[in-house]
Amino acid sequence: MNNVEIQDEFWGMIVKDRDIDLYTCRKLLKGEEIEVAFMPDEDDLHEVIEYAKEIFSHLEENDMAFREYAADEVLNHCREYIVEGAVITKEELANRMWIESFSVGSGKSFDLSYNDDGICGNHIIMVFVDEQGEPCGVDIAG
Repeated sequence: MNNVEIQDEFWGMIVKDRDIDLYTCRKLLKGEEIEVAFMPDEDDLHEVIEYAKEIFSHLEENDMAFREYAADEVLNHCREYIVEGAVITKEELANRMWIESFSVGSGKSFDLSYNDDGICGNHIIMVFVDEQGEPCGVDIAG
């Protein structure tokens, strides 16, 4: 077996996939289960897990700001990904997106993955957040 399981009081079961050196778990946010990925450097898994708790504790209150940032970026710079015929507003895009996962590495930055509700052809909208907790970039994946 290539996986290692770690029990955490807050996160529950964290599974390490040795093939890709990634730790993941699932956690409820706004009544929906999301995936959380931990990507530590060699010896800082504990610090990454603790920092992820801090991010998660503020994620629900910051979620709309991250979605609005993503919607603005998609409408301004990634409009070619929008596949719906009707004109879509920033507010509609932000309201239709929902978080599917977030990942935290050894730095204080993190990434959020949002489902686009079919607006961008069922691609994932990635929001990159810097060390100060401010969104700093968007990418359309998939």
